[in-house]
Amino acid sequence: MSGALERTAFPGVRRDEHRFDGPGGTLVHGTVAQAIAGYLAGPSVANDHGAFPQSAQSDAVAEQAADAFRRLVRGPAGDVLFGHNMTQLTTTFVRAISGGLRSGDEIVCTALDHEANVYPWRAAAAACGAAVRTAPVDADGVLRTNAVTDLIGPRTRWVAITAASNALGTVPDLAPVVAAAHAVGARVYVDGVQAIAHLPFDVSAVGCDALVTSPYKWYGPHCGALWLAPGLAEEARLPEQVPSAGSQSPGRLSLGTTNFESLVGLAAAAEVLLAADRTAVARREGALLAAAAEQLAAIPSVRLFGPPVAPPSGPATDVPRVPVLALRVRDRPAQQVAAALAARGVSVWDGSFYASAAVAAVSPDEPDLVRVGIAAYTDEVDVEALVAGVRAIAAA
Repeated sequence: MSGALERTAFPGVRRDEHRFDGPGGTLVHGTVAQAIAGYLAGPSVANDHGAFPQSAQSDAVAEQAADAFRRLVRGPAGDVLFGHNMTQLTTTFVRAISGGLRSGDEIVCTALDHEANVYPWRAAAAACGAAVRTAPVDADGVLRTNAVTDLIGPRTRWVAITAASNALGTVPDLAPVVAAAHAVGARVYVDGVQAIAHLPFDVSAVGCDALVTSPYKWYGPHCGALWLAPGLAEEARLPEQVPSAGSQSPGRLSLGTTNFESLVGLAAAAEVLLAADRTAVARREGALLAAAAEQLAAIPSVRLFGPPVAPPSGPATDVPRVPVLALRVRDRPAQQVAAALAARGVSVWDGSFYASAAVAAVSPDEPDLVRVGIAAYTDEVDVEALVAGVRAIAAA
């Protein structure tokens, strides 16, 4: 494992607790916790934009966080905005650009996405008479590229798409979607929440116009970060805002006082990922996912959902995915399975994970599934505990 993401680097890890709840929020890296504690206990806590030194330090904290995030997503140009989380940032951004939408315009969304990257677009479209076209997900949990590109046309203004499914682990092919959108003058808004922890992301190579994420899904604090391509922030204005001679365009979307301690933690988490051997981490996470999937699939009453997972000793599949696994135990409600696993010290999620359309695509007869996530701190002992717990529940 890469040294920056060793299991021992996470102070929240406990040997008798087996944490597979990372898709909803990971444990915090020790460097992040130390950075936040050091800032809060130090002499530089202050609001920004003041003439005194401590306030200047707060300005520097925000710029350092923006710089670290730009380097993490490989977007050296463009603006970075911070907020509470991906949902808040997306809602704010969509409202801010909705003034440019007109009746007859079209927005393309996908059935794979978290609802936070769907509902704000639907609300904006409904307010101005635009249409939302939704790309379907196959029964195997795969979002085919042409399912999206076939919906893109001369009326398309925005395409909202995920970089990795929070429910099924599916990783869409973004580059051709972006190319098709740009060919008709449309822009692309990418939800990178699940992708950043597991995959290096390059906004310059992908070519998207916006990337939003929540650092608490990649070992950081509870906050959100939004990268916008150069010039895009200048076009965005919330309906209730009026021009001000002293205002800076990107700052119009950052509402209220900044949570500087979270930005300290965000920068630290970004530096951890930048220092890690991401290829080695992804290989290890993939091996653990493969082992878990193979053993769980061998339990007769267990069914797995989503793209195929290559067996540990078999050939790789040609379907990319992040280490998120959805399953169901026959005749056992997902909530019951999650509670029984929790009693054994195994943490998983149950439900549709705010991705009800994706879950319905793979499991139309049952709206709730159990979700398992592999993180950098997951190890073979954790997988053994998960499999043993599911096996016992299935046999009960």
